[in-house]
Amino acid sequence: MPVYIRKGPLEIPPPSERDWIKDDEEDYILEDPDQILDSLPQPFRMINKLLNRLFDRTWDIIEEREVVREVEQSKVKPTLYQPTAEIKLSKVPNCVTTSRGYLFIGFSRGLQVFSLLSSTRICGWEAARVEITSIWAVALGNETLLATLDDMGVARLFYFYKENLFLIKAINETEDLSKQATCVKLELSPGGEFAAFLLQGGGEVWLDVYRLPKDSWLREMEHPHSAGTSKKKMSQNHLKSMESLGSEGSELSECRSQTRPSSQKRSRSLSPPPQDIRGDLKLSSPVHMLKIRPPKPITGTAFKSLLEALQKMEESSGLGSGQNHLIKDSQWEQQEAIFSILFKKYLDTECSEFKDEKPSLAEFHFLLPGQIFTVPTEPGCPSGMACALGIHWSGSHNFNLYSLVRTQKEKVGHAAPSDPDLKPDTVWPCAAPIVSSAVSSCSSYLALACTDGTVTAWDRTQGFPLAVVALPQGCLSRSLHFLNSSPTYNEVLRLRMPVSPQVQCGVLGTDGALYLVTATRARESCLSVLSESPTKLSETLCAVTSVPALPDAMLIFFWDGSVQLVNVDQKSVAGAFAPPDSHKIASPWQPVFAVDPDNPILLLRGDRHSDTDKATKTRGCESSLFLFHFDSFPLEEFFPKGPRAPQLEMPASQGSIQDLHWDKRCELFLQNRLKGLDKRILKRSQCWTQLRKHSIALTRDSLRKSSAFMERAQEQ
Repeated sequence: MPVYIRKGPLEIPPPSERDWIKDDEEDYILEDPDQILDSLPQPFRMINKLLNRLFDRTWDIIEEREVVREVEQSKVKPTLYQPTAEIKLSKVPNCVTTSRGYLFIGFSRGLQVFSLLSSTRICGWEAARVEITSIWAVALGNETLLATLDDMGVARLFYFYKENLFLIKAINETEDLSKQATCVKLELSPGGEFAAFLLQGGGEVWLDVYRLPKDSWLREMEHPHSAGTSKKKMSQNHLKSMESLGSEGSELSECRSQTRPSSQKRSRSLSPPPQDIRGDLKLSSPVHMLKIRPPKPITGTAFKSLLEALQKMEESSGLGSGQNHLIKDSQWEQQEAIFSILFKKYLDTECSEFKDEKPSLAEFHFLLPGQIFTVPTEPGCPSGMACALGIHWSGSHNFNLYSLVRTQKEKVGHAAPSDPDLKPDTVWPCAAPIVSSAVSSCSSYLALACTDGTVTAWDRTQGFPLAVVALPQGCLSRSLHFLNSSPTYNEVLRLRMPVSPQVQCGVLGTDGALYLVTATRARESCLSVLSESPTKLSETLCAVTSVPALPDAMLIFFWDGSVQLVNVDQKSVAGAFAPPDSHKIASPWQPVFAVDPDNPILLLRGDRHSDTDKATKTRGCESSLFLFHFDSFPLEEFFPKGPRAPQLEMPASQGSIQDLHWDKRCELFLQNRLKGLDKRILKRSQCWTQLRKHSIALTRDSLRKSSAFMERAQEQ
């Protein structure tokens, strides 16, 4: 087959002007616009495409920002309210709290007391190298009990009596700093009868609970001359009481009193503070009651057989608490291996942060007695006195309750306070480790948030859950805050019939959002959103608190320094608060503020701008406390004045049972339960009838199936 091969080189002729379009430019029409890009040589064609893409992306970003800006402008901005008063300070405050119309401020060299009405300094306590970082206050009738915590972890108790400040005792201060334990957290009971201190030292952590002799303090202050002569007798009585409680004893510490003469006239101007007077009066020391340690990890039993265990075990208590079990080490290892194989993918992802966590820290609350007492109480104890201490350790499933008041028989048979095997009186188990908890002001409701993302609100007096809600997936609780929409403790005591209030609890989530849990008996609980997850860093929530004097209100603090008052029922912002333009909120991610428990007042720290004037630059930054009185602002639209509905009223024929003994109150409660016995019996009979009908139907169905099976078997 012949093959024709072209002779000569295979070359492509270069383009020439002969190949150009000869048409006139006026008559030329570009049908395809992309031909303009195709006509560009490389690399200019690629550069042109990149520039076009960059322009398109920039235009999309501009449009998105324009939409966000329009949404921000369409939002109704809350009204910004200015402070009603200012308290100028010569030092930078680290913490602040209020009680009974007085203002207590912690500084780097002690603390000072101011009048909340006149804004004048009353007295103070100064100590070198003592920087107070936290402060608590509890009203003891007409007096006030203070507890402070400094930067070195030393906790101190103070007694404020008739504008005099006395140091009672430094709880964990020792001469040898190497042996000094560090106080991580402390809590005072609502009535001031007890105090609990969470201490760390030597690689261990424990909780010390003290009984506070507030009656003895009042007698010692009213009769200071006789207090010195009877000091030995009082110390002996304290030693005897400590021996009966199993305590090793406590020391009496010297105290300093700083005050000014009552005859001296006060001035509203903040001229040099009055000179303080020091006294040699000594007050009785707190009595150590309990020393609570974290629960020991569950280990295998040392018994070799079941018969040996039954012979040597003295008690069978601890059912459901994970104690007094009879499981060997080999069985624990087998169960752990099976669990790891089944849930390996979950252990490697979600639960990895809790795998190696040890119960090193704790959250604890003092609980008041309710309509049904879960712990024994002492005959003749005040109705408003705390009766139990609730505590949960990090990584633990259990919420433990320890009784604070015991009879003499129970004291004899109970373990000593320093016993490392001290067991709780009541154990409240949960399905997952507890991350945060909260107790309502009336101490009747308990909220527990677990690592599985659930929040449970419990009715502690009745012993059943009011609400169980689940947070969004991947969100856990950072803190819980009860609102004062439930009845107070005194209102609960005045009622003979069980009340059905609406319980509301704010939940600050790890996603930065603020949720509201609303629960009512015999109704479905709901979870709503008060503040969305932040889209910008300035919208991040840094602190949340309720307002005791304003029901259904919460204060929200943002990272940008703004403060908003939110009505949780209306899901709306009632107003915003900020210091004057000459000041700014120092450290907005950790603001220094206080909410008065009796009046709708907010105290907020603000620092003067360093560049406002030249004089400020020379003398440094000035700090002030700005007072916001909510009654001075037009908030009637959001918080109407007057009583709220529903009102908790007691029938006129029934008298107050506040002063009755607990057994009488329980008897009245059981009598009221007896009145509804007929209805419960009727419901029980109806339920039993339905169960019988259902069982008869199941029996007939089983007989029919068995007879059909027998017939088929015979046919085969």
